[in-house]
Amino acid sequence: MNIKPLLAQTPFTQLRFRHYQIHHLLLPYALYTLCVIPIYLFFIVSDIHHIHVDLWLVITVKILLSLSCVLILLILRKRAPQYLELGEFILVFSVFASLTYVAQLAMIFGDEHYQSAGLLALVYVGSLSRMDFTKSFTLLTLMLLTHLVLISSVKLNQDFANAIDNLTLFIAVYFVAVVGCLRRWSESKKSFLKFTQIRNQQLALRKNQQILSQQNQTDPLTGLKNRLFLSANLARISSSADTLTVLMIDIDNFKLINDTYGHPFGDEVILRVAEVISQYCHGRNKIGVRYGGEEFLCLMIDETAEHIATLAERICNAIAQLTWPIKQLNVTVSIGVSPNTLHNSDDFKLIEQADEALYQAKKEGKNRVIVYSHQQL
Repeated sequence: MNIKPLLAQTPFTQLRFRHYQIHHLLLPYALYTLCVIPIYLFFIVSDIHHIHVDLWLVITVKILLSLSCVLILLILRKRAPQYLELGEFILVFSVFASLTYVAQLAMIFGDEHYQSAGLLALVYVGSLSRMDFTKSFTLLTLMLLTHLVLISSVKLNQDFANAIDNLTLFIAVYFVAVVGCLRRWSESKKSFLKFTQIRNQQLALRKNQQILSQQNQTDPLTGLKNRLFLSANLARISSSADTLTVLMIDIDNFKLINDTYGHPFGDEVILRVAEVISQYCHGRNKIGVRYGGEEFLCLMIDETAEHIATLAERICNAIAQLTWPIKQLNVTVSIGVSPNTLHNSDDFKLIEQADEALYQAKKEGKNRVIVYSHQQL
């Protein structure tokens, strides 16, 4: 599995990997960085035994440095996690530089066996650190060069054999730490690849679920919303609106059309009527619904009574003016309108009222619009 092309593919992919590194690799393990501090302070015990001059300065520097590192890391972890790597880099090198300084002081007094404490910093970088490979390698190399210049160069002049042993051990730990960092970085990229694959699968699954949900709530013949959509969303639509009005639209004499010309032609009638309804009932505040069979609803959100009455009449007239292959056929609809001030706690009561108004329209001769009224029903 080739991972490098994935990370180098686009700047966006690299940005996503950086986000993954910060939130999945650095932040969860940020507090592990603080384990360096108690180990570092523990060396004060050895300092007391080995350092005879400026001991108070050594101890003070170690305590102040430790407190500063803890404070900085906690601030970075909470406020600026993108700089955690830089903070860790500075912390580890500061600890290493401090140990190197103490080792130099020890050598001044002839102590040749107190110069290996810095190895712990290399071990930490190779085993516990979560920095990327470039920073880890840079830090390890910087510590190696510091040791060569400040410790090994002095020891070679004082005790060549001991200096060679010390340097060999330091270089060996250096290479082990580099390999450890390289392996960890490779595993980090592999884990990012798996994370990306799982995330893409989840996004695809979510998208498919949304598509499936949309399909389930769409009438396959007309493309209008269906009754399932109405059941799932009517309460939400009502609660987000100041007023909601329901138009119930029913094709007149549809059973006769079906019985006379057949069901395929009946479906054609439903489709063309639905197209007209869709023209007038679409947009942000109008929703067309196939309620069932030859019945349709149009939900009007925050529309004035005058606009609703005009629109209902236009729908009625537009359908009546449709032309058909069968010349003697005249398709009309009856419309019941249920205006609402949202004083009803039951939103589906609106549909019942629209149905009652529709019944009244049928009763009065069809091909007309009737607005629901308690007085006339």
